[in-house]
Amino acid sequence: MTQAKKLIEVAMPIKEISAESVRDKSIRHGHISTLHLWWARRPLPVCRAVVFASLVPDPLDPNCPTAFKEAVQLLLGRANNPGDPYKPYDDIPYTAVIDPMEDNGRNRLMMYIGKFSDTFIKNEHLGKKTSAKENLSFASLIKWDNKNDERIIGIARKLIWVAHNSASGKSAKGMIADFDSHYEAIKDAEQDLYSTPDRHISSDAIIAKENKLNEAIEAFLNKMPKVFDPFAGGGAIPLEAARLGCRSYGNDINPVAHIIQKGSLEFPQKYGKPITYSIKEFAKQYGEEELNKVPVDWKVFTGNSQWTSVNVPNRLAFDVEFYAKKLLKETEKEIGNLYPVDSKGNKPIAYYWSKIGVCSNPSCKAEVPMLRGFYLCNKSNKKIFLKPIINGTKIEFEIESGSTNEPGWMERANLKCPCCGNITEAKLLKNQFKKELPKQKLLAVIYDGRDGKEYRKPTPNESKIIEREVNVERSDELMPQGDSQNIKIPLWGYKRWMDMFSDRQLNCIQTFIYKLNDFKKEVLVKDEYSKCILTYLAIWIDRIIPVNTSFGRWNVPGEKIETPFSRQAIPMVFDYPESNPFCESTGSAINQLDWLIRYINSESVVEFYSICNNASSGDKSQFKEKYLTSVITDPPYYDAIAYADLSDFFYVWHKQSLGDIYPLNYATPQTPKSEECTAIKYHHQNNLNNAKKHFEGKLLSILDAIEHQTSDIVSIMFAHQSTEAWTTLCNSILGARMNITGSWAIDTEMGARMLAMGNAALSSSVTVSCRPAQRKGFGDYREVRKAIEKTVTIQVDELYRLGFRGADLLTACFGQAVSEFGQYEKVEKADGSEVTVAELLEIARESAFNALLKGFDGDDFTKFYIGWLQLYGFTESEFDDAAKFSRVGLSINVQELFTEHILIKNGNKQTLGGFQERLKANKNIGERANNLLIDQVHRAMALYKGTNRNALLQYIDKVASSPESSFWRVVTSLCEVLPAGSEDLIQATGVLSNKDSLIRDSKTVITTSSEQTRLFE
Repeated sequence: MTQAKKLIEVAMPIKEISAESVRDKSIRHGHISTLHLWWARRPLPVCRAVVFASLVPDPLDPNCPTAFKEAVQLLLGRANNPGDPYKPYDDIPYTAVIDPMEDNGRNRLMMYIGKFSDTFIKNEHLGKKTSAKENLSFASLIKWDNKNDERIIGIARKLIWVAHNSASGKSAKGMIADFDSHYEAIKDAEQDLYSTPDRHISSDAIIAKENKLNEAIEAFLNKMPKVFDPFAGGGAIPLEAARLGCRSYGNDINPVAHIIQKGSLEFPQKYGKPITYSIKEFAKQYGEEELNKVPVDWKVFTGNSQWTSVNVPNRLAFDVEFYAKKLLKETEKEIGNLYPVDSKGNKPIAYYWSKIGVCSNPSCKAEVPMLRGFYLCNKSNKKIFLKPIINGTKIEFEIESGSTNEPGWMERANLKCPCCGNITEAKLLKNQFKKELPKQKLLAVIYDGRDGKEYRKPTPNESKIIEREVNVERSDELMPQGDSQNIKIPLWGYKRWMDMFSDRQLNCIQTFIYKLNDFKKEVLVKDEYSKCILTYLAIWIDRIIPVNTSFGRWNVPGEKIETPFSRQAIPMVFDYPESNPFCESTGSAINQLDWLIRYINSESVVEFYSICNNASSGDKSQFKEKYLTSVITDPPYYDAIAYADLSDFFYVWHKQSLGDIYPLNYATPQTPKSEECTAIKYHHQNNLNNAKKHFEGKLLSILDAIEHQTSDIVSIMFAHQSTEAWTTLCNSILGARMNITGSWAIDTEMGARMLAMGNAALSSSVTVSCRPAQRKGFGDYREVRKAIEKTVTIQVDELYRLGFRGADLLTACFGQAVSEFGQYEKVEKADGSEVTVAELLEIARESAFNALLKGFDGDDFTKFYIGWLQLYGFTESEFDDAAKFSRVGLSINVQELFTEHILIKNGNKQTLGGFQERLKANKNIGERANNLLIDQVHRAMALYKGTNRNALLQYIDKVASSPESSFWRVVTSLCEVLPAGSEDLIQATGVLSNKDSLIRDSKTVITTSSEQTRLFE
């Protein structure tokens, strides 16, 4: 039987996913990103949506199982959902015309994944902003607030269950009842185990209950899909696969990523559960002092009000917090004197330092703080700055309130001496640093005050304590010396990872780790649970380390510490903040612990954990042939991020804190580089071509293994949409005997009013769906081109009805074009030359262009304008592109496009002309007898922007007095595809929103002689 297409192959609510993904970037408490830094994690809404849509069929597919269609109706229909939250839109909110969405199973699935709220839709029509939290409806699967909602997540699990077990022949109700039975068995076993007092003490009875729970979980997972992410990285995809009830696997060759995955995907879900202690056992475990601090709602009393036991809601969170605070207390006892309090006993929260450069003027040689500016705080209502006090070659500072215009002494890494005016160039400063790493000067001490941060000069005694030398060991692990693209500081003489830390910082971190290693004797690595606790303590220290380096940044407007990893690199910095780990403010050790505990509590609700492997992504022996149901992944891209190099920052510390617990993972001096799927030139003899070949070969071999191991959909997220990126992706997928079946643009960088259809430039990332495929042999170029044109035309028609426009529509067409192309081993032209992926994408563009203009009633110039706007927006393009598209079903010469100012020349490139640019080039546009429709619309937009309403009404009466006029169809089309926030969109929207009143009032406007004159003279 032919298999039904999955939802991800036919439709996705990409606007809704994009909106929640933007919000995801600002969510903090309990979010996976707050456990541990990792680079380029995918937003959770994208991951949840892609996992779900990859596992359920399209209800409109002729081969969709009847039971699944029934399940959609049962679970998402009006009868079981008060208010009918999954009803498709009465009017799609991101199109400029009234577009009712058909009420069918496919559209209800999309509305379940994500649907804009009534509040959002209302505000969008009024041109108002909506808070990110209110963008999506309360019942959307991908909404952050619903990640642990048992009912909403339960619907996804049930739909996946029915889809996965549809071959059983059971009805939807029968399979849902089967799901409920299996899930209740898990809940019953959890209740039985977790309510047993002192379950931490092993016994036959406890082991039996643990086995019962594990068996119930296994029985459930045996009925659910197996989902694998071979590039699991920060863990977002496996996290969401497990949340949706799948048997989830994640691989990463990087040991640091592996530890992050265990802390985010395995330990909370496995160990973050309730436990009941007898009072005696609790006191034995944690001491009498802790027993006396037990919250009232944790206490369990008998009928006669006798306190008998302690019910800890989350054993893992409690233990991590308990041992971390104990570790913190021991560390502060040893080195707290290096962070002295002031005369009133107040603890500083941070220290502001500068590296010192020596003036190269031989007669000066002043030791100059390398400051780019002098503000410590620069807000509209609060300004505090360092005021330099120069005395000969001695430089001191006062701290003052108010504004300063004093320029900084560092510009483009060159140092201007405030004492003599000499400029010491960067190359001389680098030589200084290479001979001996620079001195560092403490400039300000920062406190939490009543009205926010307060700043003061360090006292002489404080400076003496803080700047005194302490005994530290600097291990010799080297940074990558040739990777200046990502890690620039070796160019300045910082060769070892330990060079990133001052003596006090090193002493602090090493003391934390020494105390952790002492704890190992107390906690003992006797079982997986104690190993888990120690792992979290190391992760906690990982959170402390980045705010205690000499390469962080002080965020002047926000008055906060930023880590060296604000970007996906380690740039050189000259002034930096240092956190006081022993205070209680943001950046302190206790604050870092709070983030950790919040995450553990947030994800402990999920019953299913992921299986994490520190292994190569392309290991064919890891899974049997076709064992996996689906692979969903986000692979690296060439040299975009040097994961291994950057993560060595943490790896060198992990060797000290975790090396004895995970000896195999930390057996090498640094993270594996040669097997990483990236194209870092430094790791390939500084040969870019060799690096690219390594990446492409590695990606192909991994996808080849995936094809061997996977029986169904492979969904790949790719953060780039250049022709080179598409070529690499397509060649790798096709080379691995798979074919692309769908592609979707997901934009995680959209602005506040996301839906004012402006995404004409390609969105920030793409998700493609693929399947194992059988090739037909050689394809004839002409036949394949016809097939692509036909398929793309159908796709444009279907997706246009769902509100897809611009680049979103084009990206979907790319996938369908590759689908036709990928049916063959090769596609050849008549001369025997092979068609490339780049040529294929051009065919897709042309086909989409034709399909978009099909049925459009207007002149060819206006057709070109609307079509070009959809494909390119106002971005620059090559001359050849214009020539090519002017020939696609249009009777215009490319030179005429410049004559009519449709395109505006910019050197050897061109951009589409906006209404103001065109009227500036020709003030008479729209006044000729043979007006182009786009000229008329642009003139009307200019008049609308002006203040002479009568002139606008006269013009409307002349060119657009009928509501059915082609003029209004052009305005509507522009509103749907113009870039968000652009002046063109503002004026076009204004004209369209006032259509009725403009037509009505134009019939009664009084014409005066002055108003009959030419309007732009």
